[in-house]
Amino acid sequence: MDLGLQGKKVVILGGSRGIGRYTAELFIQEGAHVAFCARGQEGVDKAVQQMSGLSHAVRVFGHAVDLAQAEATRDFVRQAQTELGGIDILIHNASGFGMANDEEEWARSFEVDIMAGVRAVDEALEALKESLAPSVIFIGSMASKYHFGRPPSPYGAVKAAMRAFANEVAQNYGRFGIRANVVSPGAVWFPGGSWDQRKQENPDFYAKVEKGIPLGRLGTGEELARIIVFTASPAGLWLNATHLAADGGQVAAVD
Repeated sequence: MDLGLQGKKVVILGGSRGIGRYTAELFIQEGAHVAFCARGQEGVDKAVQQMSGLSHAVRVFGHAVDLAQAEATRDFVRQAQTELGGIDILIHNASGFGMANDEEEWARSFEVDIMAGVRAVDEALEALKESLAPSVIFIGSMASKYHFGRPPSPYGAVKAAMRAFANEVAQNYGRFGIRANVVSPGAVWFPGGSWDQRKQENPDFYAKVEKGIPLGRLGTGEELARIIVFTASPAGLWLNATHLAADGGQVAAVD
């Protein structure tokens, strides 16, 4: 299947590692130009070098950004648009991963998970209006619809708010051809990720989680990337204002 991504310009908030990195690499392999940000300059520089080696026919731009900072976030989107010559696809993958029920964690989660997305959409909007295949993807979490037994924290709450905002983007800007969707992963394993750490630190708990997933294992970064890239691509044109649960059936519920 031709996803129609050749020459498309993709901006990813949070793309130096994890699901964002797998997604960026797949876009590059499909012939898209990619701009991404992450917090650490060293990690960004290394990722740019490695991803640039995947294809010499596309442009890869990386920049170190603290997405909790409003103007830094807006500056990155403006720079990305300049570097790529436009924006066709915007993906908000970054998270504050707020797991503590305190003021600091709530504030950072709100700034990174919600406001960074709001600011990025705002800055990218005019470029998206000019695109022939504009798409916005928010990376959510199944914690936005299911209680996993943890104490109260901002993580699930801000991911739920992200779903509501994505719907508003889709409903308001659909007349310009702009689509907005949320892809919510369940438990995903990749080297160096949080589930890799849990597997090493608490193998019994990891095995219990695996057993609770109908497919008998956790998802992978590559599998999530394929879902994200398809949904963002012109091939996924009729997916709009939608929440896609990408959890392998981990959450036994009907949305």
